[in-house]
Amino acid sequence: MDPFGTAALRSRVLAAWAASPARFREDANAEDELVRGAYRDRLIVELAQNAADAAVRAGVPGRLLLRLDSDVLTAANTGAPLDAAGVEGLSTLRASAKRDDDPVATVGRFGVGFAAVLAVTDEPAILSTAGGVRWSRSEVRAAAAGVPALEPELARRGDAVPVLRLPYPAQGEVPPPYDTVVVLRLRDDLARTAVADLLAGVGDAVLLALPGLTDLVVEVDGAHRAIF
Repeated sequence: MDPFGTAALRSRVLAAWAASPARFREDANAEDELVRGAYRDRLIVELAQNAADAAVRAGVPGRLLLRLDSDVLTAANTGAPLDAAGVEGLSTLRASAKRDDDPVATVGRFGVGFAAVLAVTDEPAILSTAGGVRWSRSEVRAAAAGVPALEPELARRGDAVPVLRLPYPAQGEVPPPYDTVVVLRLRDDLARTAVADLLAGVGDAVLLALPGLTDLVVEVDGAHRAIF
């Protein structure tokens, strides 16, 4: 199943790259700048902002679970599930599903800030009650390798490809009582250490900054900490 039309999105992107290898380079550079620049070290903040936004849009109490178990970080939240507009916004970088007159557009909604996940993973995924979507650095590179016009760019860039531009359908369960879960398989031990450090710093300030969240649970290898 492909509820968000990811096949059509991939087809359009690959066609654009084939027509203009410079577009591929621009996409890769833009994503890299987000990860290394504006959204560096903002992983937990972005996940919390998106959770708060989803709760506000759905008009429900915002609940967020941040769980680090071995080499996987999951962030499960209540609220409006992922939709096709959200997937397209995630996969375009230049576009946003937000509107200027949207009163809740002042916080996250999955958008360019989601690129923060690429600081720690090459295979992010979002599962929701409406369906799921995932990305893969290796699959993007393989798809790009099938476009002859991109051969010089790939030879120069190696694995530094625009991961979030090619979405794929994903399946999986969302743990109750949540509506959406972000699943990040961490890249290596350095990424796990970085995530553990970020989670250790999570406290009351998150709830104060994001009134859309009413409670937050942090779990690290089975150790449970609730913040209200």
